[in-house]
Amino acid sequence: MTRRFDAILLDASCLLNLYATGRLRDIVYALPNQFWAADFVVEREVLFVWRRSAVDGEDVKEPVDLTFLIDEGLIQLMRLDKPEEEAAFVALAAELDDGEAVTGALAYHRGCAVATDDRKARRVLGQLSPPVELVSTLELLKRWGKEAQVPRDELGAAMAAMQFSASYRPSRRDPLYEWWRSVASHSGS
Repeated sequence: MTRRFDAILLDASCLLNLYATGRLRDIVYALPNQFWAADFVVEREVLFVWRRSAVDGEDVKEPVDLTFLIDEGLIQLMRLDKPEEEAAFVALAAELDDGEAVTGALAYHRGCAVATDDRKARRVLGQLSPPVELVSTLELLKRWGKEAQVPRDELGAAMAAMQFSASYRPSRRDPLYEWWRSVASHSGS
């Protein structure tokens, strides 16, 4: 099995988090990785984010639309299509939700890294032999900031949008928690 860590498979929560920034296209365009998502995740789990209505200030559900990114080839879809991938999915589904199990099975058999913030998924995928390489939402945001030389206030605004629209707040145990706090304080909120 060839390992391709230049390819990152986004799980539902990480994909929603990055979408919620309003800068997903910029992020995937700037990073040197190929980004993938399981078709199951896109079709059944990544459904909406919250946005504040410009008309009345109410919080409304906004459907997630990844069509433009998929059409441009910035995010590609992956489907379980081999018996060994399906068997791995079944085994992983005993411990993880279906979206994380599909993502983990595909990443394991196709040699991709997984972008996830879910602690249980990180533990389970990290215990496979060989372990699946893992990245987090904050790692991707930090790399984007560095690669694209994103001004700190823009990065902070993206993080504030992510916190509101996807209800994302990293755990204090996250290795990048202090970095997140320092950048988030520049969001103007």
